[in-house]
Amino acid sequence: MSARVATFRITPGTLDALRQRYYTECAPLVKAADGSIDCLVLEPVDEQDPVAVCTVWRTEADAAAYEAGGSATEVAGRVREFFLGPPDLHSYRIQQR
Repeated sequence: MSARVATFRITPGTLDALRQRYYTECAPLVKAADGSIDCLVLEPVDEQDPVAVCTVWRTEADAAAYEAGGSATEVAGRVREFFLGPPDLHSYRIQQR
């Protein structure tokens, strides 16, 4: 499996609105993509830390196809108004026993 994690700082006081928008508008798009397993908003315990959005994929190729197909750009565009700056994106391999 593979995970993509985007971290970004948001305008103070907008976490509830970001969460609502992501789960109602963005999550269905992500989950409909081939190879998508799940997507989550990770909320910081310390409000000074960035928010993270994690998408989990069956394979690295599935994650890459989602990114290349333009869906990731569309999803980011739906929540971009909450960002204080550009997101940082990292990819991870998930190795299970």
